[in-house]
Formats: sequence, structure tokens, C-alpha cells
Amino acid sequence: MSDPKREEIKARIAAAQAREEAEQLPTRSERAKDAVSGAADSFTTFVKERPLTAAAGGLVLGILVASMFKGPRRAAMRGGAKAAGLAALGAEAATAFTSELFDDAKAAGREGARKAEDLGDAVGDTARSLRRDASYQAARTGDLARIASRETGKRLARAFGRR
Repeated sequence: MSDPKREEIKARIAAAQAREEAEQLPTRSERAKDAVSGAADSFTTFVKERPLTAAAGGLVLGILVASMFKGPRRAAMRGGAKAAGLAALGAEAATAFTSELFDDAKAAGREGARKAEDLGDAVGDTARSLRRDASYQAARTGDLARIASRETGKRLARAFGRR
């Protein structure tokens, strides 16, 4: 192979490797999208776990944003209105999540009550069965005691009658 041809092949290989590396490395926009997606997931999880805290945070954030506008009164009012809107959105989201949590808690309570009732029925059935068995055993023991007493009396009477 000639040197120019060899150099051309090396250049093609280097270009292919560069393209492959470029495809493998995430671009800045992809990294930014991943970061935004992760932040959104974290925020959603936080709001689901702590809806009242999120509503209070939205209200505080709205107040802070409104307080930053010290200039014209109109700009402050707009900022305040936007902050109030954000706070209302946060409160609405918190209310929706709280409502969902209460519904889930009610369903779990009903399921727990049903299971407790089933358990109570099973315990009651077992207790009644044990009571019947105990009553039977007591009656049987009483009968055996009466029979033994009667037999003992007969034997004593025979023994004294022979003497």
C-alpha cells in the first residue's frame, strides 16, 4: 500500500472514531434535559409527600417575588398577582394531593375494618368450638365421675354386706 492511501485510511478511521465518540457523549442540551427532568421528578415527589409544606412554600415564594418589586406600583401589583396565582396553584395542588391521600386512607380503613371483622368472626367461631368441646368434656367427666361413684358405692355395699 502507498503512503497517501494509508494516510487516507487513517484519516477515515479517525473521523469515524470521532463521530462515534460524539454520538456517545451526551450533549449539553441532553444533560440539561436530564437535569430538568430529575428536578421535576424530585419536586413532584416532594409535593406528594408534603403537600401542606409545598403550599406554604408557594405562598412564601409569592410574597418574596412580590417584595422584590419596589419600583412602580403597577409592577408590584402584577408581581403580587402572579405570586398569588402561584400560591393558589400550589395550594390547589396540595389540596388535590391531600384529598387523594384521604381517599386512600379511607379505602385502607375500610379494608382494615373488613379484615378485622373477618378475624373477629374467626376468633368467635374458634371460641364457640372450644366452649362446646369444653362443655362436652366436662359433661363426660361428670358422667364418668357419677359412674365411678355408683360403682364404688355398689362395691362398698357388697363388701359390707358380706361381712
